[in-house]
Amino acid sequence: MTPPPLIRIEALTRRFETGGGFLKRPRTMMAVQDVSLSIARGEVVGVVGESGCGKSTLARLVLRLLEPTSGRVLLGDSELTALPPAALRAARKRMAMVFQDPYSSLDPRYSLAEVLAEPFVVQRRALPSGAVAAMLAAVGLPETLATSHPHQLSGGQRQRVGIARALALEPEFLVLDEPTASLDVSIQAQIIDLLADLRDRLGLTYLFISHDLGLVRYFCDRIVVMYLGAVVEVLPHADAAPRHPYTRALIDSGFAPDPARRRTIAPLTGEIPSPFALPPGCAFAGRCPRATDRCRTDRPALGGDAAHPVACFHPH
Repeated sequence: MTPPPLIRIEALTRRFETGGGFLKRPRTMMAVQDVSLSIARGEVVGVVGESGCGKSTLARLVLRLLEPTSGRVLLGDSELTALPPAALRAARKRMAMVFQDPYSSLDPRYSLAEVLAEPFVVQRRALPSGAVAAMLAAVGLPETLATSHPHQLSGGQRQRVGIARALALEPEFLVLDEPTASLDVSIQAQIIDLLADLRDRLGLTYLFISHDLGLVRYFCDRIVVMYLGAVVEVLPHADAAPRHPYTRALIDSGFAPDPARRRTIAPLTGEIPSPFALPPGCAFAGRCPRATDRCRTDRPALGGDAAHPVACFHPH
């Protein structure tokens, strides 16, 4: 019998409204539209797409750092999107987030000991004896750094502190919002190895947000591809052949360090539609080499093979 998923996202939607003014109409931006997804315990699900596609907004919606316009998120049997403030605070012990920028996600006025104690303060819990040293050790940092401040650390060390803070209350589920994007390539590899080790040792479940499809294919069990706020394909495993033309374009645009494997890249043509004025039909139709008149009038639903759904009328 298949165990129930740890996370269920059902028809999640978020619209942002911009206020009107003198001679200016109010506008609506669809940041995330009708996203549904389940994440099993111990699974690493990647979300990939171009900048502005809604990845980070989705990450914040899942943790209810943003309120959805519609839809719901469930953590086990608990519907996060319906919890009152006190119950939501209790539920947040089970989940945490590692942010993209380790330079702005840590308070520069705090020592590392104070940074790592902050989750306990928020949850009104006593800090266990030796907890700071244990948290630093878990991410490969010495206890001697506990009195240091963030400006005294390298970018990789700061991100390790961010990971340690996220693990402070022993959560089950972590959202990783491009945790390696601002780091050097060699440091990126160390952080990914650390995250993989923590997942195996602690039984963690990850939602991994990235714009780097190569990294996501290396690290994740399944891959969700987003375009202008909507999911266009879910790859069931890292080696699955892409079916949506946008996913194919993302994969083909990857740089191969081996000269013998390099190929001529055919760039996408056309303009990305404005999220304030999405066209009818498929949002990718204006850039898609396989688009037909139907694509420009009808919006394809995410469907087809349940194990490998794709939102396209003419998939590969």
